[in-house]
Amino acid sequence: MRIKAFAMGIAALCMAVGCAQAPVKEADTEKPELTDADKALVLADAPTDIQHPLYIDFNGKAELLGYALSSDGLAPPGSQLSLKLYWRSTGKLDAGYLPFTELVTPSGKRFPVSGSGPVRTGALVPANWEASKVYVDEASVSVPNELDAVRFSIVVGLKTAPIEPEQPPVEDEPKKADKKPEKASQATFGSVYLSVLSGPADSQYGGVVTTLQTGVVPGARAALAKAEKGGGGPGGLKRAPGKPASAKPRPAQPAQ
Repeated sequence: MRIKAFAMGIAALCMAVGCAQAPVKEADTEKPELTDADKALVLADAPTDIQHPLYIDFNGKAELLGYALSSDGLAPPGSQLSLKLYWRSTGKLDAGYLPFTELVTPSGKRFPVSGSGPVRTGALVPANWEASKVYVDEASVSVPNELDAVRFSIVVGLKTAPIEPEQPPVEDEPKKADKKPEKASQATFGSVYLSVLSGPADSQYGGVVTTLQTGVVPGARAALAKAEKGGGGPGGLKRAPGKPASAKPRPAQPAQ
């Protein structure tokens, strides 16, 4: 009986070890639970009524199929826009990749848009996307008041912040009197972008969604600020030194 019990114990132990060493399949990984609001943002197929159909391929991992925007082409500084992006998953993305949105002026100045929502910070981040499904990414865009350009482009994409590699340990060395302390490494690790394989793109691995007019006259704000600083008011006119602000006309002299 003891031998039989011992054999059964060994068999059970082997089964447990085998299960522990078995690789975890992607299908077996725990998926975050989706709310009804999250499920409404996941589509089996691309909708046929996208306001602005578009196609941008991000490195074979994701596709932008189009967008919807609450603007007729004009977006002055200080205005608010509602942007809706339609992403389709075409490849597995590592954890950390998130959609980004930027407003880019013709001079190259970039204004990042802080995004939120399930696709950017919730249960529907790209690492949880399923192949061929479409994800609706909703974002609120605030056009900065300091945007002084006649137009700007809405640029979107996917990026992640890389992890700095570990540095090898430095062996202890006797300090020399004439040896200056070494400066810390100046290496920086920028964001990693998914490159655009097809579709309109800018110089920073983003896809150009659309370009909007602002109605701003370039340089007009600087000229107005300079005029106001000089005390001339909006028209930029100054009073002559020593001249009163207003002077009453002299009465006419009677004829002799």
